[in-house]
Amino acid sequence: MAVAKVALSLPEPLVTKIDRLAKKAGLSRSAVVRQAVQRTLQEPAETQSLRAVYKLYAEIGEEDRELSEKFLPLATETLPRQIKRKRR
Repeated sequence: MAVAKVALSLPEPLVTKIDRLAKKAGLSRSAVVRQAVQRTLQEPAETQSLRAVYKLYAEIGEEDRELSEKFLPLATETLPRQIKRKRR
């Protein structure tokens, strides 16, 4: 992969945090910044995926609720009889 050098102006406190993180992780300053930028650029795609998952779970939850509402009257009619039979 071709690499392009980019000059950035960052506030000194931010550079200090980047340097601390780089030292702790055993990475270069460039690697830390590169990973942060890559994560930031991936977030929209991940956010869209999460939204799709939440929507799917909501739909499943709604279907489960509807099924439960249909099943509950049947269950209340039949389950007590079955429990009484088991006790005999």
